[in-house]
Amino acid sequence: MLKQFLELAEALPEPFILVSHKGETIETNRAFRTLAERAGTSAQLIDLFGEAFTDLLAQARREGTARDSLPLAVGTEPLCWFRLSINATPEREALAVVLVDVSEEMAWRRKLLDRAWDLAVLKDIGAALSGAVELDELTAQIYEQTTRVVQTDNFFIALYDRETGIVSFPRYIEEGQWQEMTSRLFSGGLCEHILRTGRALLLNRDVREQATALGIAPIGRESKAWIGVPIESDSETIGVIGLQDYHRHDVYDQHDLEFLSIIAGQAAAAIKNARLLAQARAAYQQLSEAQARLLEAERVRGVTETVGALNHEVNNPLAAIAGNAQLLMRRADLVTPDGRAKIAAILESAQRIQRVTAKMSTLIQATSMPYPGEGAILDVRRSVSRGESCELFPKSAERSED
Repeated sequence: MLKQFLELAEALPEPFILVSHKGETIETNRAFRTLAERAGTSAQLIDLFGEAFTDLLAQARREGTARDSLPLAVGTEPLCWFRLSINATPEREALAVVLVDVSEEMAWRRKLLDRAWDLAVLKDIGAALSGAVELDELTAQIYEQTTRVVQTDNFFIALYDRETGIVSFPRYIEEGQWQEMTSRLFSGGLCEHILRTGRALLLNRDVREQATALGIAPIGRESKAWIGVPIESDSETIGVIGLQDYHRHDVYDQHDLEFLSIIAGQAAAAIKNARLLAQARAAYQQLSEAQARLLEAERVRGVTETVGALNHEVNNPLAAIAGNAQLLMRRADLVTPDGRAKIAAILESAQRIQRVTAKMSTLIQATSMPYPGEGAILDVRRSVSRGESCELFPKSAERSED
């Protein structure tokens, strides 16, 4: 009966092998011998499927049957997958193994798993970007989420300011390290090509030659593979997400291009909002500084107006006091030595009052100081007048080098 069974198995289109309970080959059919020859190995299942076959064989010995899908352990990439069905022969003297090629089925399963993973990552990206308002945090999130699907040590985000013509790089990763990339004027590089055309670009080998053929002059370190997609907002290309590999060819594919394009689409609105927020903060800072200068000018103007009104009332009687004191100092016959000392003190105090009122009438920067019971008063010594400003910043002074 076994002989008839083997004769039937010889005609089977699927690989068939009869093995002992130890897994040693007893008989094979033509399809199996062809498979072993193509894989470049012996007609032993342990050689074709490795240690995974040993576990399956042990189950078949215990239960009389076993079934599983295993990849070939030998051969060229991509490796083929086979579903192994193991059943004991009627007399249980041996085990019959039938192999069915399920490579296409496993490929579809991998694609479905990859798509499910992509969708999970894209969902996480959407959640991460919705909570990021700072450009640094935003670009870091884009990089982190992108590398969950596309493994790379070289990643960048470039942003273009059309008003200034500047291309900046808020995130530039090279060999796994964040680099401070200098901004540059819009030129003829790979980034600028995408910014100009609004179209994705995939160069998997001969990057410089292919770029030159497109009229592009690559800038910086030469890569062996390069991929970039546009970041578009309101029908305008505002930036580029790009990957590059300096050591290998053919590392990117259409799936990577599509995935990066989806990420760029999600990132566009968030990047635009982050830039608008940064611009609003800069404008607010400028407004705050202008308002502070205006308030200071109003404060100084109030002080000088007040001092100007007081000057007339103070300086007229003060001039009379100072003049009479000077006259008395000249009449040695009328004033005793002790009286001269007192007149000199009066004259010095009058001159001090004149200096203070003169300074206050030309203030350009008023400084306050705390004062018990009053909150704060003008600090005359630390305040700056027009004359002192000229002494602090003389016109002849030259600017020092940094």
